[in-house]
Amino acid sequence: MATLTSSTLKLYCWTGQFESDRPTTAQYTITKSNPDSNNTVRFEISELVQDFINITFNDDYSTIDTSCWWYYTKTNTYSDLSTPTSTTEYGLATKGYTYFEDGFNSSLSSSKLISNEYLYIPKNIKYYIPIYLGPGGVTNVIYYTKDALGNETQAGSQSFTPYNQIPTTESSSDYIQYVESAIQASKIEIISSNTSASTYSSITSIAKETIYPIFVCNTKYTNHKVSFINKFGAIQDLYFNKKRQDRLSVEKDNFVTSTIRSTTNSATYDTFTPSNIVQDVASTKSITLNTGYLREEYNETIRQLLQSENIWIRENNLTLPILVKDSNFQYKTSVNDKLVNYTINFEFAFDGINNIR
Repeated sequence: MATLTSSTLKLYCWTGQFESDRPTTAQYTITKSNPDSNNTVRFEISELVQDFINITFNDDYSTIDTSCWWYYTKTNTYSDLSTPTSTTEYGLATKGYTYFEDGFNSSLSSSKLISNEYLYIPKNIKYYIPIYLGPGGVTNVIYYTKDALGNETQAGSQSFTPYNQIPTTESSSDYIQYVESAIQASKIEIISSNTSASTYSSITSIAKETIYPIFVCNTKYTNHKVSFINKFGAIQDLYFNKKRQDRLSVEKDNFVTSTIRSTTNSATYDTFTPSNIVQDVASTKSITLNTGYLREEYNETIRQLLQSENIWIRENNLTLPILVKDSNFQYKTSVNDKLVNYTINFEFAFDGINNIR
């Protein structure tokens, strides 16, 4: 058996087309010379690749790219071989993640890219569902509606062709798409060949996953749409349609100065001139939002919201970046809490007084 002495990894990361936009020079070159007991050198590249996923979102689901390509060559040098051996690997990276209990290098969904089965959506708006279009991805999205008697019929569908295992001209943004619809559907079926789905059939080689929209009409409060990067690395929308509270936090410095005006004969000061001077004023706006009553499966959705690095709110026809201020989250259940409502504190991710000049 050949004895490994060192291994060199050359890592390439980029967005755009797989072949034509690939960099000619590696962004990272890493060499390790301490094989483990299995004569293997391991490289951790996920954090390096993540640096090349730059997410810009302005409520446009057709242009958003939450992924990038990675490609590496690994060259192994052996003490008893004159010629090093090389291997190559490539793939698509997102800002998705798995949980510890999921195990080593577990895979994410290759169909619908949200965890929840029920979606709370305001009535009479367009809504978006993220889906995966890579190998084993979504082929059909079918919408059903019910009439006044409860009879269910198909009201629309969309078809897709998943991309091949070996990419050529595909762009990194092609693999995560957002299905748009305004149909007030009673259910939505996501058809794929996702082998990890609980509904996957080895006989038909397809999985049929169902989403049940719940359309909410609230005339008292305004719907606030919060969009965030979920555990699958896709944009997910969450609507807060109950009580909202706004706060403003202000920080400032001040100093005391004398305002006396002296002449040769007298001294005086103006009562309208301050002696306590304020300077360097900075302000931060924060808000508290409430979801209204939801199914307890939304524990997972809120968990992903709190763990997200990228969050936006739609306000006054603007998409504004926000941060979650809460560092703790208590899971709620219908058994313990009867009705499940989530209250989340956010802070706008910019200063109230513009300091970008």
